[in-house]
Amino acid sequence: MKQGVLICVLALGLSACVPHGARLPESGWQPSEFLIALRSAPPAKAEPYALAAQAGFTTIVDPVGPEALEVARRCGLKLTVAKIGLDSTTLRSADGRRRAADQVERFCRHPALWGYFLGDETREADFDALGRLTDFVRAHGQDKPFFASPLPSDAFVGPALANADYVGYVERFLRAARPPLLVSSCLPLRAGEPEGGYFENLEIIRRAALGHGIPFCATLRGSVWAGMQPLTEGDLRWEVYTALAYGARGVAWFSYWGAPGGGREGIVAPDGSPTERYRWIAALNADLRSLGPTLLRLRSTAVYHTGDVPPGATRLPIHGLVGAVEGGSFVVGLFEESGHDERYVLLASKERQREVAAKITIHQPCRSTAWLDPATGRWLDLPARTDRFQTAIEFALPPGGGRLLRLSLKPPG
Repeated sequence: MKQGVLICVLALGLSACVPHGARLPESGWQPSEFLIALRSAPPAKAEPYALAAQAGFTTIVDPVGPEALEVARRCGLKLTVAKIGLDSTTLRSADGRRRAADQVERFCRHPALWGYFLGDETREADFDALGRLTDFVRAHGQDKPFFASPLPSDAFVGPALANADYVGYVERFLRAARPPLLVSSCLPLRAGEPEGGYFENLEIIRRAALGHGIPFCATLRGSVWAGMQPLTEGDLRWEVYTALAYGARGVAWFSYWGAPGGGREGIVAPDGSPTERYRWIAALNADLRSLGPTLLRLRSTAVYHTGDVPPGATRLPIHGLVGAVEGGSFVVGLFEESGHDERYVLLASKERQREVAAKITIHQPCRSTAWLDPATGRWLDLPARTDRFQTAIEFALPPGGGRLLRLSLKPPG
């Protein structure tokens, strides 16, 4: 994505100061639905907005003008709005700040407004300006969220990060902006590096989000760059389910449009017609809409890998709740729900080009096992073999596929 553009900078005022390592203050906002965002916005017209809604997107996340709100409302979409005076020039003067505040308060109750677009892939030098800007929005935006993202972990060092301490960079970004939602910006499946730093970035963002009690959104790649292999349906499925295994409570697909000159092919063709990837992403978005209400209630407790373990990841331990996973290479996400005794496992296949027959061994007998069927949104019984010490579960997964399991464990003894 690497736009490296901070949309709004140098707002006046003082940013809040949070001691290093301290939990951020509550933002006042929690997601009511699983975010399925579309980056690189289509033109604010009925046909492309309807096309986005038909593909299951819930929100367009880009610096969109307020003139698009009514188009979005009619199509059942929400937007992040910019271009309403939230910029360095306007906010330098008292009159400019007043006009910007009037604009924010004017649109904050519009039913199609998700929140405000304040920046993307923020350079460390712009943290203070972003913090002052987010304070301005909090003061006038009626608790609406805002979108501002850090650079990905594979961004260049020097002017971008000031140093190579990415974990510290993310922490400083959080302290400056205090965002309601943390964004993982590292795109998966880069040329020559199928995984690259994707999993390492996911783990850093996951830990930071958990540490500060905020959800995180994973950026997924729906576009194809020149010189890269075409994305398969298994590749896209792999992106979705590995992100979910890490605890993502939202995804942002990049991008709607291609790049000028043919350097990148978007989710739609240059003439605005759906591509094959559009249809695959629409099917995956349907899965996300079905799984989302349950995923929003779950808290990630651990993530493990089997097979090749990429940088930043942890190998599945021998003596954990999930003792082994056979049949391929997997990401194993463990979850719990506050106030409930059940345990949840989201198994994601890293085999992007072939189906697998997964066999999971749970190191505890289960009273019942179930899986959440995306086609119906219902929990279905999952056959299992249980003895005094463990439970074995088997099921098939398509290329790059995943499955959310619910385990009702028998008490010890």
